[in-house]
Amino acid sequence: MSTTSVVAISSSQLPKLHLMPLKIKHHRSDEACLRHTIHEAYSRLTHEQLVFFLTLRKLPTDGSDDELASRLTGFDIKVYGVPQNETQYAISSQNGHINVPVNPPILSVSSVNGTRSPRQPQSRLPDLPTELLAEILDRLGDWELSKAVGLPTSLSRPLSWARASATDEAMLSGFVPLIRSVDPARCPPTRTGVTLTIRFGYVHVLDTLLHVYRAPCQFLHWFRDDIIPIVASEYGRTSVLTWWKHAVDSGALPGPQDKSISESIDRACRNGARASLEWWLASRFPLTYGDSALEAASAKNHVDVLEWWRENSTTLPLKIGRSVDMASSAGHTAVLAWWIHSGFEFKYDKTALHHASMHGKVEVLQWWLDSGLQLIFDQEALVLATRHNRPEVLEWWDRSGLPIQYRICDIEEALEDAIGGGEAARVWWRKKGVNFNANDKEWMKLQTLN
Repeated sequence: MSTTSVVAISSSQLPKLHLMPLKIKHHRSDEACLRHTIHEAYSRLTHEQLVFFLTLRKLPTDGSDDELASRLTGFDIKVYGVPQNETQYAISSQNGHINVPVNPPILSVSSVNGTRSPRQPQSRLPDLPTELLAEILDRLGDWELSKAVGLPTSLSRPLSWARASATDEAMLSGFVPLIRSVDPARCPPTRTGVTLTIRFGYVHVLDTLLHVYRAPCQFLHWFRDDIIPIVASEYGRTSVLTWWKHAVDSGALPGPQDKSISESIDRACRNGARASLEWWLASRFPLTYGDSALEAASAKNHVDVLEWWRENSTTLPLKIGRSVDMASSAGHTAVLAWWIHSGFEFKYDKTALHHASMHGKVEVLQWWLDSGLQLIFDQEALVLATRHNRPEVLEWWDRSGLPIQYRICDIEEALEDAIGGGEAARVWWRKKGVNFNANDKEWMKLQTLN
């Protein structure tokens, strides 16, 4: 495939992809990992699309869809190869990381005037086909990200962009001359454009806007309510945080409010941005935070963030709150295991098993049973499982041997309010032998499930 059919990602585009440099060595496992990633992306294409790409490459088009995807994968590995040097980049998403070799920076960005100047190309990694990169980014479900790097996307324009200004559109590019040509003073950015500028780490854009549109307080109005540290913390943009702190120290921007620092810490914990937490700890700003920080990390399964708090617990007192209940509700047994082995005292109540029952987290219920901790529960667990139509949870409680009780009247009421009609739960109770036409005495009687 000619070089015109691939995408070169410049240094100004790297922050848009949440890129984290990873060092790798060239061995067979790297090829297997890359092969799996490429095959998984091709597997999402329709049969017609697979045939189209095979035809472009002059490859056979016979076989099952899996065979076609494997054929394309093998071709790409053979033609583009596996990275031989020690540079690779990972596109990260909220649900994980997808390792994608991309071009190293071929342009430099000046943080003073936002212009780009050419520089000598570094050693290059093989380019991936445009359609494959587009498919990978579509998998992330991030329209802004795809648009920012100039790739085609099948994703719909988000509702948050319904009222976007021309400046917002220009901000996607991160190109200062384009942004200034729109005239932000006449057509100011909305919260959408402001947020993406911080999220993508456009320090050069922030610097230009601050110095060009400082008076009459235009920049302060656009970036009000401490949005810079809050959003930068959420996405781990320590370069933005450092730029912002320098502006605060120089008097160009006001310092943060305590509640904004607390929200910044919360968002960093919720998004797994450990680098942001490290930055705040070293920033010399007084750290303010509440129970929601550890609760957010526990709810989002960020064990590495919890470990960071443990490592710094001598200087930052832990505010545990309902972290264990949050992890139980979300179904994160790894977080539950971390808490039980952390050595910290934590509180929990019947909410933990209630939420696990309500959300169908059988694996969490089993974890609690095997944990050796005291189990706190009541008949509401069965009511919640019934109301949310969770026959698998009802079955678990039945087989657990735990002395949980119920009343037929409570179960009938839960079935009447059940999500989706609750037919599966009703069938389970009938198989259990419950007679919903029982007399009043049986109707109100407290009975043991097993």
